[in-house]
Amino acid sequence: MAYFSKREAQQILANEIHVESLLQRYPEYKDEVLKELALLKSNQEGKLVDAIIAKYTSNAKLASTKIHKSGMNEKTIETFLPVIIKSRFAIYLLEQVAIAAAAENTAKPLKLNLWDGAILQRLLFQQDLQRKPVSLRAFKLWWRLVRHKNRLMPLVNQKGIYCFYSKPLIQELSSLIGGRKCLEIAAGDGTLSKFLNESRVDGNCIATDDYSWQHYISYPDFVEKADAKTALRKYSPEVVICSWPVAKNTYEKHVFKTSSVQLYIVIGTKNPAVTGDFEAYQNADNEEFTMEYNERLSSLILPPSEDHAVYIFRRKGDGR
Repeated sequence: MAYFSKREAQQILANEIHVESLLQRYPEYKDEVLKELALLKSNQEGKLVDAIIAKYTSNAKLASTKIHKSGMNEKTIETFLPVIIKSRFAIYLLEQVAIAAAAENTAKPLKLNLWDGAILQRLLFQQDLQRKPVSLRAFKLWWRLVRHKNRLMPLVNQKGIYCFYSKPLIQELSSLIGGRKCLEIAAGDGTLSKFLNESRVDGNCIATDDYSWQHYISYPDFVEKADAKTALRKYSPEVVICSWPVAKNTYEKHVFKTSSVQLYIVIGTKNPAVTGDFEAYQNADNEEFTMEYNERLSSLILPPSEDHAVYIFRRKGDGR
């Protein structure tokens, strides 16, 4: 059994150590996880994947609670910290399985032909992989001419890009935010905050991320390194926005616990196994917030998908 210092335990609990570093430090736990994930080789059903994710997420939450309640007791750390490490391994490795499967199912090797590449580069990006607000009119015209549509998202997923934002979506989100102080959590490369600030005269949306996805994302300087809980405490925002929050994450619950928050906007999917902490959503809807699935805003996420979802949470009694 590995020995953990209190400092190391605190770093792991705060997600300050990247999962790839954990994989190198604790190979014995990686081996345990790989044995269980080997089941996926013979059974690719989504229900099994969901069950494994749910199991590891639940175990990690329980372990984290035990450690915090013990006051960082040494024996409790030794017992429960490996559970958290193994959970991180499992989620990370499942991400790799998903990306590899997507690539295998589309093409070998996965790439765009010159025709599709030229259209998509001009339609979706400013340069390289820097996204731009997309004209719906141009999208409707050119998207139908792309021959291998199913190759786009598996390719860009590998760079931490999970959707594209249409100009009408940015405009309507800006209108919802108004002049209020806005914070984006889990902002990735900060594209959404950048677009929102460019579309508003008094643009003041602050982009933050804990930088835990450095294996996918190149973080620009304007994205402040801070986990969601720290950022919420530091800025006391009136509006919070999050695009493609990790499924069953541990950070969205802090949004609903922050007294300054009047409005929370989530851009993601209807599938709890893909994005979002739906347990926190349901608890918030039953307590201090109302929850709305906005069909129009959901339709403005690109490329179009029936699974896309924009959820809007308003604090009860706020009136806006």
